[in-house]
Amino acid sequence: MSDIKILPDSVINKIAAGEVLERPVSAVKELVENSLDANSKKIDIFIRNGGKSEIIVSDNGDGIKKDQLKNAILRHATSKLNNSTLCEVKTMGFRGEALSSIASVSDFSLSSNQENDSEGHEIKIVSGDFKYLKPINQKKGSRISVKNVFFSTPARLKFLRSENYESLLIRRLIQKFAIINFDVEFNLFIDNKNVIKTKVYEDLEEKGRFIARVTDVLGTDFTKNSFELSEVKNNLLLQGLLCLPTYNYSNSNNQFVFVNGRIINDKTLNTIFKIAYRDVMFHDRFPQLILNIKCPLDWVDINVHPMKNEVRFEDFNFLKSFIIKAFRKRLEEVSHKTSSSKSTKIVEKFTVQENLVLKENSNLSDNFKKKENSFQPEHHDAQALHPLGFAKSQFHENYIISQTESGIIIVDQHAAHERIVYEKLKTEFYNNKVKTQILLIPVIINVESFVLKELDKNFKKLANYGLKIEPFGSNSIIVREIPNLIADCDIKKLVEVLVTEIIDRDRFDSVEKEINQICSTIACHGSIRSGRRLEVEEMNDLLRKMENTPHSGQCNHGRPTYVELNLNEIEKLFGRK
Repeated sequence: MSDIKILPDSVINKIAAGEVLERPVSAVKELVENSLDANSKKIDIFIRNGGKSEIIVSDNGDGIKKDQLKNAILRHATSKLNNSTLCEVKTMGFRGEALSSIASVSDFSLSSNQENDSEGHEIKIVSGDFKYLKPINQKKGSRISVKNVFFSTPARLKFLRSENYESLLIRRLIQKFAIINFDVEFNLFIDNKNVIKTKVYEDLEEKGRFIARVTDVLGTDFTKNSFELSEVKNNLLLQGLLCLPTYNYSNSNNQFVFVNGRIINDKTLNTIFKIAYRDVMFHDRFPQLILNIKCPLDWVDINVHPMKNEVRFEDFNFLKSFIIKAFRKRLEEVSHKTSSSKSTKIVEKFTVQENLVLKENSNLSDNFKKKENSFQPEHHDAQALHPLGFAKSQFHENYIISQTESGIIIVDQHAAHERIVYEKLKTEFYNNKVKTQILLIPVIINVESFVLKELDKNFKKLANYGLKIEPFGSNSIIVREIPNLIADCDIKKLVEVLVTEIIDRDRFDSVEKEINQICSTIACHGSIRSGRRLEVEEMNDLLRKMENTPHSGQCNHGRPTYVELNLNEIEKLFGRK
């Protein structure tokens, strides 16, 4: 073995930079956190070529003294730890690694001023080597310029992705900072284009400022389709916005998660969110949400990774359980609401295809004439008691049109009834009150002999759901009873689907999931089928049940059960507004 040597500081800094700086967005994160720790009220970020060519972060914070500028870029030098413990860190940064790491792999300059005059100072570092410290015209605050990041470590530079992708990551990061720090003004410029511009709404109370900032950053669609979350238990507060299940996303990018205001990325938490929404959303979709987890500082370990994206909780099982219960409680409280974005898309579609709309309106008018005399809406007060209104007609033998005080609603009868049956079946199951119906003519279904052995262990389990099934010979089963709720379903098809799911054991990875899966399958096959004609009384009965059923705004598979068009949107279609 050759002699053991102490590595020079230049090499040590480059190794450390590999841990702290994964890509340009890592540098932006560290610099913005420094600005926030300096009590800045305005932060401007300038990016060129995805951050590869230049990153500038300018703020109006506390600034740094001239005699402290050299210390600021030393490893493990920080002003943020006042004691030797890491149990009660209140600042974003605390490790003292960011500036030294960035300066070691870039053309770096830091100018700062603590006073309100224009006299500041600038320090220049190139690839870790000190160049100069000189006076400069600088307003109060700090300005850091990082040029040619990773130029001295070409291996890291080679693995960066396109400029557009790196810019996208930076944009998402600033969105997160802007959302949680709604009392700070953020401006992001990418290749001289102002892509994020925010303001502080000082005339609003705290909740209003937060909602206004979310609207500025994520748009009105997000806030219109979200509802407030504020649940506290054992000194743990969950606060933010949850979006309706039908306002979902293709990945977890629109999940903005914070711990005591700190941005975190935790795949385990993403999974927990999906579990909380599992009963009301497609398995391959993700809920959109903003969540700030507030807890005592000593309940969470933030010193897990140099990039500070990960944390560890003292009692993660409690947190997991609390999140799921809190999310589901609020989802139940919003009940039958569905995404308003569906209505917007309908209006846009109508506008583009105006001629087609006129033709369909003519057909709908004929349908109205057939049934409008069979039912008249109740008085005005009654309409206010029923948010889904009163049925006027059915069209294409699957959709119900109802009239509300403020517009019309179009209901998918199969999807809506599926959710109603599903929730009722689950309630009966958990209360051990599943009502059954004995079949006058039992249904016999052929199965493979090896399948029959696997099913034999599950017959008792299925009986808990109201399905009484027994072996019938060596290669068939017989269905003798079914739940009352699904008396009109295709029994053979239902049982064949259940058999397939039971054999596919991977689908039953938890008791709750198994219960939900079986109930969902039964409900899907036992609900009002597409193509069934309904009388007006049946339609209204379905609407009333929807209003009293949890999560009735979406079916068991996450599809919306209805869309709403208000009078303003309808009048726009006809040029009245």
